[in-house]
Amino acid sequence: MKRLLILGCNEITKRLLLELCENKTYASGICLASRHKEECDELKKLAESKGVRVTTSGIDVSNAEGAMMMIKIIAPEVVINLLPPELSIDAMNLAIKANASYIDGKLFGVPPEPSSTSLLSEQFTKFSDFQKIQKTAVCGAGMMPGAIATIVKKLGKQTFSRVKNVDICVVKGVSGSGVRTEEKDDSDVLYSEDIRPLTSNLSIGTKHPVFYVENNLPKAAEAFSVEKKSSNGTSVFLSNSPIISDLIKEIPEVGNARFFEPGIKPDEHVAPKAKIDILRDLGLLSDNPVKVGSVSIAPIDLVAEVLPKMSAPARLKDRTSEVLSGEACYEIYITGENGGDISTRLFKIALDNDFYRKEYGVSASDYIEGTVIIEAVKLMCNDKWMKSGVYTPAAFNSELLYNAMISAGIEIKESDSSML
Repeated sequence: MKRLLILGCNEITKRLLLELCENKTYASGICLASRHKEECDELKKLAESKGVRVTTSGIDVSNAEGAMMMIKIIAPEVVINLLPPELSIDAMNLAIKANASYIDGKLFGVPPEPSSTSLLSEQFTKFSDFQKIQKTAVCGAGMMPGAIATIVKKLGKQTFSRVKNVDICVVKGVSGSGVRTEEKDDSDVLYSEDIRPLTSNLSIGTKHPVFYVENNLPKAAEAFSVEKKSSNGTSVFLSNSPIISDLIKEIPEVGNARFFEPGIKPDEHVAPKAKIDILRDLGLLSDNPVKVGSVSIAPIDLVAEVLPKMSAPARLKDRTSEVLSGEACYEIYITGENGGDISTRLFKIALDNDFYRKEYGVSASDYIEGTVIIEAVKLMCNDKWMKSGVYTPAAFNSELLYNAMISAGIEIKESDSSML
């Protein structure tokens, strides 16, 4: 049993609190903390009705001095971060000062290009700090990369003697009729990339790159250059995901990996020549530094910083203003070898958005995300994940989270199938 500090109040917080109240073997004390204490007080009433003592506090994790006053009173053993991902570093700093273990659901600040040498995300800058206090930090313990990498590690080894390829496809559902178009006309818009093209030794030109792994090496492709079909016929495109880097680091035997998701293929952008000519005539495209006060800066760098950036490839995302319907699915295609025979197996998690919206008031993907995080927190509370430093769930015994997910009702269906 652990003393728990839960940061953030949302639907996952509510579900986690109720689980901890139902099974009192996980927590010896619970504190709910959020910027808006009244939200925590509402959840506290749920716990009190079940005979569990819960304290609440207002907290701003970016205010280290104020947060530490609360930490000294609570003395948590595990900090559970359910705040937005961009606050993860502040939350980790809080756990370090409290000499506590830490867990969150999403990675933040992930480099787009997968690599075995670079940090997986900004959270991993805290690796040595957690090693020094001999505590465990588990980051990205939700579906991506936590659950998906766990499934690849567990079922890949269980199904094949050698895994050759992994393709992952995520479709969270459709919004409205599922027909969405980009109506923005950017034919006269001058973007930063129009004057300072994206450079790369992979020769991808000025388009936003997407990365995958081939023969254990990162490869780049132009966005929307690779299109496939999910098992339900949805068009999906090669995209970037932290799952690829997680596979490289924790399951290096997977030498080929790609990630796909739905998207809206934008019209080709053509740089407005007239505007570029004006900037050139004014000398604003020069690479020669100009001294402004005590700072030297190339005019083109200043203009590139001021101009708008091209948006990342449009994606189908679950926004609060949209109600997703239809099937949400997570598909993992594993190609491997057994006795010289090569085959592909599809491991699929499929959930109905309409059902979860009606029963729980959230999208199917949000519900399963919460389920995985809750099961991961239980493993932390029972000391099942113990290793000094910062890790993703794939760094631990895959049986643990996999079995917990199955016990929590997550159904993984297996079939013989390849992406079209």
